[in-house]
Amino acid sequence: MRSRRTAFRILLLLTLVWMGVIFWFSSRDAAESSSFSRGLLRGLLSIIVPHWELRSAADQKAIIRAVHTLFRKLGHFSEFTVLGLLLAMTLRLFFRPDQIRRQSHPRLTGIALPALWALLYACSDEFHQRFVAGRSCELRDVCIDLAGAFCGILCCMLILRMRKKRHLRQITKEGLPPAA
Repeated sequence: MRSRRTAFRILLLLTLVWMGVIFWFSSRDAAESSSFSRGLLRGLLSIIVPHWELRSAADQKAIIRAVHTLFRKLGHFSEFTVLGLLLAMTLRLFFRPDQIRRQSHPRLTGIALPALWALLYACSDEFHQRFVAGRSCELRDVCIDLAGAFCGILCCMLILRMRKKRHLRQITKEGLPPAA
């Protein structure tokens, strides 16, 4: 029981820190945010595009301009994928397993609650951006954030299912009957 409480506290701290990271990214003005994402994109393209360094500066700028918006939206998606995963794991530890099994709708705890928290944070994040120079509040970004959170929640569920199957295989391999 003690290790479960410790794991919950660690996950809660990681979740709050990650929310702080998202807030920090959102607090950057448009010029700073764009410059940061263009720098990341330039570094990534130098790794994945063959002979990037041999291309002309104009060609490099054209490629960056073409994929910059998609790259920024993938940033939103990936930030909230991590948040969804952390929220799902944290809430999973917050509720006792017997509470979850007794619920008439156990998916409420596993999917709906983390998704609701992610949605509320995405809305507050976009609202916060209204007050940052050059940034805007867009429903499209909230939808992208929520899609990312769902991806993280589903990853959490997949990981838990794989762990459970591995545990059951181990139990049956040792000759012990699986617990009901």
